[in-house]
Amino acid sequence: MRKRLELRVLQVTTHLNIGGISKYIVSLSGALKEKGVDTVVASSGGNMEKELRERGIPHKTLDMDTKFEFGPKVFKSAFMLTKIIRKEKVDVIHAHSRVSQVASSLASMMSGSPLVTTCHGYFKKRLRGIFDTWGKKVIAISDAVRTHLEEDLGVKDNRIAVIYNGVDIDRFSKKYSHDETLAIKKSIGLKDAPAIGTIGRLSPVKGQIFFIQAMAKVAMKRPDAQAIIVGDGGEEDSLKKMVRSLDLEESIRFIKSDPDTHKYLSVMDVFVFPSVKEGLGLALLEAMAQGLPCVASNIGGISNVIEDGSTGILVPVGDAQAIADSITILLGDAGLRARLGERARALVGERFSIDSMTGKIVKLYEEVSKG
Repeated sequence: MRKRLELRVLQVTTHLNIGGISKYIVSLSGALKEKGVDTVVASSGGNMEKELRERGIPHKTLDMDTKFEFGPKVFKSAFMLTKIIRKEKVDVIHAHSRVSQVASSLASMMSGSPLVTTCHGYFKKRLRGIFDTWGKKVIAISDAVRTHLEEDLGVKDNRIAVIYNGVDIDRFSKKYSHDETLAIKKSIGLKDAPAIGTIGRLSPVKGQIFFIQAMAKVAMKRPDAQAIIVGDGGEEDSLKKMVRSLDLEESIRFIKSDPDTHKYLSVMDVFVFPSVKEGLGLALLEAMAQGLPCVASNIGGISNVIEDGSTGILVPVGDAQAIADSITILLGDAGLRARLGERARALVGERFSIDSMTGKIVKLYEEVSKG
């Protein structure tokens, strides 16, 4: 029987709508529970609460869905968090978004429970130059994020712990039959033909505009190629407008965000991750865990994951032609697709497992809880 750790942790984030941070928190909370760490999540809620409930993780609802780091909702949430911390006898607070970090920092001061934060990407300095809300320890999800914390945000090296994002590789082990794959394709409007895809928030930093431009170039050489873009966000209308302007409406499908990314990855022959800025990229790790050949921007923490030509293909940021060339090469070489996919999956299992990530985070919790 697994030894139960005498540790109770409060995970705090702005909301639990589908996205990288929410998936990170749900996966981490479930893995912590398996290791015997009691975990509670506090947020404004969202469509991933269901997954928390399925894993038996309690959720406390706060009115914290705001973009203003020092607004009224943040201060109110800080008092609510303090009550939760005291009632639940929380040993460590772990905050994940810039707003929740401010609220949690105030709650940490009022309750005395130590704060750990995770920097999932890139922050503007704003009032952080005056108010330090990073906690006793900051988790950087990649080496690039660590550099950002030190050089741009002034966080001291001894407060930073680099702990790469982890993926539950078993969740991406299921193999669909040919008939099952065809049925999924049909359900989302795809034909029985090569499919390329990307998953992520529809935002300029995720670079879907370059993916669409690349698909226009791919279509000239591979008119049978089709694509899916999975995600929600403010750029949806402008991206759809671009698709129409390039006469790609029959080739590119938009799909709303869905926690079951495995289903959509299963229909892809190639995964593209065209980010302009990226801390590490959970969607990329999931695609690699699926065993897909991946084409990704050579930016941020992506180079911690992909070795060009070995575990994927790296392209210059914003280079639609390079993306298109890489896709075309992969579609024409099944052996190369298989080799890159196999190496990618092996790498995720060795270096980016959820178990490895969680073990390192538990050690960090134990360290800060002892003062």
